[in-house]
Amino acid sequence: MAEAALELIDVTFRHKISSPKFLNPWNKRQGPGVFSLNLTLPKGEILGLVGPNGAGKTTLLRLLAGVIPLDSGTIRLNGDGLNESPEAIDYLLRCNVGHMPEQVRWNGSESVLETMMLFAEMREGDVDSKKLLDLVGLSSKLNDGLDTLSQGMRQRLSLAVSLMGSPKILLLDEPFNGLDPVAAKSVEKMVKQLAENGVSIIISSHHVAGMADFVDRLALIHKGQIVAEGKISEIEQDLGLSNRIEIAGEGEMPDFGKLLHKKSELISSTNTSKKWKAMVLQPDSKLMSRILHNGHIINFWQPKAPDIVEMLCNATGLKIEEIGMEIDPVSMLPLRNRGEEE
Repeated sequence: MAEAALELIDVTFRHKISSPKFLNPWNKRQGPGVFSLNLTLPKGEILGLVGPNGAGKTTLLRLLAGVIPLDSGTIRLNGDGLNESPEAIDYLLRCNVGHMPEQVRWNGSESVLETMMLFAEMREGDVDSKKLLDLVGLSSKLNDGLDTLSQGMRQRLSLAVSLMGSPKILLLDEPFNGLDPVAAKSVEKMVKQLAENGVSIIISSHHVAGMADFVDRLALIHKGQIVAEGKISEIEQDLGLSNRIEIAGEGEMPDFGKLLHKKSELISSTNTSKKWKAMVLQPDSKLMSRILHNGHIINFWQPKAPDIVEMLCNATGLKIEEIGMEIDPVSMLPLRNRGEEE
């Protein structure tokens, strides 16, 4: 593996939730966050951080960007432990890490260039604002006011600000939100070029689809913990989600009990009076021929890529109803009991 640009060792941060008491109305208790998290980001790698809303993705990125403090654990940049430095950890992270938040409300009459120059004044060293705006495709909007920008243009402006100081680690929180397909491909191409130049990148998303050909590795986060990590193909293999196909056709449902190879398995099937659909695990190369030979009509078949819900269910052993999409503080507590007082 390439040299590590960033290492997290037992990193923990928990939000403080108001819990007033009679003699202490300002009392707070520990709430959700990230728990004893371990992660390594090699130089020049693109890591996809994937999880449902409320899983801890944004909290982790804010922690790495120096926006919120570290409760416990160790963070290393290029092999150097930040805990051992006389300077504050959050300050060192802000100096070395570029951060693009999920949503920045760019409002006001200031122009795009004026806004960039204002942020440039806060950075150490020279910043070529026009060059950065050209890089993200905003060179024609230099004198346009912030209020006139579309959501996609505001995303590009956020990306330009995150690239100030030529950071070697870049954190992108849902960077494709609000971008049309053409703009998204442009950003994807730029991210790949940055990685080729040695920049290490973490991209958070709640979608797995579209990441297979884009990221080098995937980290699946749930309840503030990494529950699966590696290449997407490796995670699929480990979780039993690889080598599946969807088949659909017309007429009578095929008798898969007789048509499937011994190593194959019918995972699911639906059937109406006119149409049928099935998902098969580990199909052999002659399955389609056998279905057609038995007089059935196939409309389409395609490999079945796992979605985030399937990955979470298989990685945690929970059912869809237990995982759910409604996030509350109780559901965000650690997966395993760490013996802490809640």
